[in-house]
Amino acid sequence: MKQVIGLVLLGLLCSNAVVAENEKDTKADGPSQSGRIINGYEVNIANYKYSLSLWVDNRYFCGASIISGSHALTAAHCVLGIAASRNYDAAVITVPTNSFVGKANMAPIGLQTAEVPAGTRCFVVGWGWYDNNLQTASNSLRYTNVQTVSEASCSATFQQSIMPDQICSINGSNMEVCKGDSGSALVCGGRVTGLVSFGRVPCTSSAPAVYAKIMGPSVRSFIRSQTGI
Repeated sequence: MKQVIGLVLLGLLCSNAVVAENEKDTKADGPSQSGRIINGYEVNIANYKYSLSLWVDNRYFCGASIISGSHALTAAHCVLGIAASRNYDAAVITVPTNSFVGKANMAPIGLQTAEVPAGTRCFVVGWGWYDNNLQTASNSLRYTNVQTVSEASCSATFQQSIMPDQICSINGSNMEVCKGDSGSALVCGGRVTGLVSFGRVPCTSSAPAVYAKIMGPSVRSFIRSQTGI
């Protein structure tokens, strides 16, 4: 059965998705493929106009972000029927030309243009799980602040190498991204720096979350090839 992919931000748009390909699947046992904001603050979506709710077959699935008048970013595993490789876990969703233009509730967010060092303060907003016990998506947009962590520290946690196309962050106070936050943007310095990819469950600060890295050479090249930006 054909899947219908929709983007919701006070409206619904039909769309097509293209995902980054990877020659080698780096999946390992243990981490959850879906991203996860536990204990996050409720925020007004009017302050995060790039943030999208991605629905598949009429049900909420993941987060996404507007990056141009006709394109949005999400995680590849959000739009594939099977789990995508975590290394290149990025997808470009294309909507009818300029569908995101001229609407008061929609605005693009810029892509990261510089390397972000460990310890950088960032944030994530999303509609994922907000309570480990309830295990259900949030009806409102939620926010958590995080800070990036080193590749070495992140690799040690997951006992596998963090690749050049990945970046990690942690909140440290149990306000972490959670299941349903996959594809949501890690925003550092006002720019999309990563896309929620995977982490450990339950969603606590015992381990960082891993994101597809926008400045990663393969991810950035892929985005440029699909969007021209």
